[in-house]
Amino acid sequence: MVENELRECREHGFFRGESCPVCGERGRLLMDRRELDSISRILAGMLRHFPERYGIRLDDHGWAKIYPIIAAIRAERRGYGWLTPRHIEALIRTDDRHRYSINNRGEIRANYGHTIPVEMDDLPDDDIPEKLYYQTTLEEKDLIKEAGISPSDRTWVHISKTYRQAFVSGLFHVDDPEVLEIDSGSFIGSGGRIFRANDDIFLTREIPPRFIREADKEDVELTQEEKDEISRVKERRARRRSQRY
Repeated sequence: MVENELRECREHGFFRGESCPVCGERGRLLMDRRELDSISRILAGMLRHFPERYGIRLDDHGWAKIYPIIAAIRAERRGYGWLTPRHIEALIRTDDRHRYSINNRGEIRANYGHTIPVEMDDLPDDDIPEKLYYQTTLEEKDLIKEAGISPSDRTWVHISKTYRQAFVSGLFHVDDPEVLEIDSGSFIGSGGRIFRANDDIFLTREIPPRFIREADKEDVELTQEEKDEISRVKERRARRRSQRY
């Protein structure tokens, strides 16, 4: 799919797709879809889950130097000797999910999704919506209403800006997710802290039960792109399970 190609326009910089959205220039191809997917998966492993597997060192806030990352990817994937920091910068700046950040010290990090301990309290904590949303399962819903929300396989609780975003996120894990509403305004007023990972995803350490209620049901219609991505993720997960056993 050409919309998943990563390209660079001479006038307007990096973009994803067949042509520059500003001037229509086809631009120079930096990565095709396969290369984008491959490098994105490696970055997720390095920066969210097991940096030691690649010999990468993260600081307390999850930042890693970009040059060792380039070397590790080249070692991991034969035929990726062309990869440079500019390719990684282009991937990060055109990612519509804002999964990663890059700073002016030559470092990158994952903005959310960590299963290893990292401090994210340097993320912005202003402009937090009064209501946020959390996806769960029918089995876990009653327990959450009694005990609150704590991290499970992640080190931070991830909450969504809208009901729809929470519901779609839940579909990557279960067929019929439940959505809970978080009274984030009251939670922050009581001294709680919520950090903005991007425009849609927010992080916190835990949410006590008094700030949680069942969200009013909303009809959610998926785009074809969302359906395809959910299917791909579930298929990959099923293949990994079958290989494990």
